[in-house]
Amino acid sequence: MSLDEMLRMALASLAANKTRAFLTMLGIWIGVASILSIVAIGNGGKALVIGAISSGSQRNVIQIVPRELVAPGLPQPGQVLSIDDSDLAIAASFSGVESVNETFYGTAVVQSGDKSDNVTLFAGPADLDHLARFVVVRGHMFTAEDVLSHGNVAVISQSLANKLFGSGNPLGAVITLSGVPLEVIGVAEPEQASLYSLVMGSDNLYIPDTTCEDIFPNWTASEMDVVVNPGVDVQSLAKRIVLALNIHAGDPTAFVDSSGLVASVAALIGKVTTILTAVIGAVAGIALLVGGVGVMNIMLVSVTERTQEIGIRVSLGARKRDIVLQFLVESMAITSLGGVAGIATGLAVSGALRGLTGIPAFVPWPVGALAFVFSAAIGVVCGLYPAVKAANLNPIDALRYE
Repeated sequence: MSLDEMLRMALASLAANKTRAFLTMLGIWIGVASILSIVAIGNGGKALVIGAISSGSQRNVIQIVPRELVAPGLPQPGQVLSIDDSDLAIAASFSGVESVNETFYGTAVVQSGDKSDNVTLFAGPADLDHLARFVVVRGHMFTAEDVLSHGNVAVISQSLANKLFGSGNPLGAVITLSGVPLEVIGVAEPEQASLYSLVMGSDNLYIPDTTCEDIFPNWTASEMDVVVNPGVDVQSLAKRIVLALNIHAGDPTAFVDSSGLVASVAALIGKVTTILTAVIGAVAGIALLVGGVGVMNIMLVSVTERTQEIGIRVSLGARKRDIVLQFLVESMAITSLGGVAGIATGLAVSGALRGLTGIPAFVPWPVGALAFVFSAAIGVVCGLYPAVKAANLNPIDALRYE
């Protein structure tokens, strides 16, 4: 009997017992769908988190910070090295540098009437919106003139505006920062999720760096932002600037390029999420094994029900190999159809996640192909014992079986 004929017989047998065949392949279906859904969620989550972490780092901006700000543990008072004008001048002296600015950030409390809120404060130059990756959606950004004149102006995030002013118009309103009144001139939203919004929340306040120095004279610059001209090798330039700053400070590890640290953190998170996805996927794979046990059980029942049929085929000259192949093909047909249904369901879940939540969930095609091969392999493994049992039946006893 040819393989084509065996496949037709297998499909005919499944069609004759539709409910039983459906329930048998359901375990494989659920198992494959679960694994692919977990892989899709894992990949989407990894892409989302890495994108959020990396959003604070731009290709044409070198972000240099004192080592203590990124070292494990909290720095003690006076321990953090300050960034002064001489450091800014050193960075600006390199060829390929467009501009150098200092940025302050920290936590503070703002008030508006009887309402107050803890905020993350960002202070910098007039292009802080470019450096901190936010967009002013109402009003306008503070200008270079505001920076030079130490202007008491502020841009607030949308979530902070909602907390302080509700549905009212915040533009032109006055908020108080450490007793100093600031006029709200703009409302901002982030370009995309950032590391700060994930860790510290989204209640942000943006003011000129000169104003920040007036309000908080004891604060030191948290970061040096070096804007690089197009076409310049950013990584090479960053290493040379950091080396020069460390020589000036007399400490080979005084300053670090935080952009490189961001890349390292992103790579570490990628590894962690990959491991977690694999572990959870392995747990979901147990459903496939359970489904395989169900296939074996149903195939044993099928052998018992078709004992006389087997006896007739053997008496007409069918070889043991033909009997084994017939039942293996039937077992593989069940698990393969379940695998195809599971792959379709997993892809549908992935698409639904992208459409409903915005998570960039996806299933790599090698994973889908491996899922199909594995489901077919389960059919071989779990169908082998029933197939061999059917082939070893005594034809005389089989013909007498009722």
